[in-house]
Amino acid sequence: MVLKKCNKCIIYNLKGEKLSEARVVHYAETVTLYLKETNIREAKFKAKVNFYDELAGVVRTMCTLVVRRNPAYPKNPELMMADCDIQGVNDVVQRQKDVRVNVHIETPFFSPKYGSFYGTISNLSAGGIYLVTRQILEPDSVISFDYRFRSLMRHFEVMALRAKPEANGRYGYGCCFLNLTDGADAAIRSFVFKKLQKQMVVVDDDL
Repeated sequence: MVLKKCNKCIIYNLKGEKLSEARVVHYAETVTLYLKETNIREAKFKAKVNFYDELAGVVRTMCTLVVRRNPAYPKNPELMMADCDIQGVNDVVQRQKDVRVNVHIETPFFSPKYGSFYGTISNLSAGGIYLVTRQILEPDSVISFDYRFRSLMRHFEVMALRAKPEANGRYGYGCCFLNLTDGADAAIRSFVFKKLQKQMVVVDDDL
């Protein structure tokens, strides 16, 4: 079984264009997707699907989807669902193994549901961020921010996977990056490397 503990995915067409986010239910070899977008019609087609698995990491796959109306709607919120046949795994990105660095980056964020809010990134890797904010976010919320990790200002999207209470009425969210370009990934890795170098210099000076 490809998936280990996954409840979230994003579906793309073969050109790489985003079609829908989806809730994932899997058992043994059966994978069912419950689509957030309602404008996808009943059809059978091939698609690229990125599964966000808590244990395996980001599992990028090629799938055949059979989209149909959800018979449990409106008891379940999703109008459309899809039977998903995973035909191949392109790669698995184990983001939790990326090198992390402690930072203090205060920046505005944007949520389609909650609008703009401020937060502090206290931990950073090429896999994701740890965000501290007063804004309450639902699990699997997708939020975005703009930041210049190197020379170019870039737009980043992250998904909130885990939450825990912090001090002074704030909340901490472990978030993974979504759809990083090669340039954005390289910019973050360069930023993390330089920060680690500076921290090592400080430690050496204290010895």
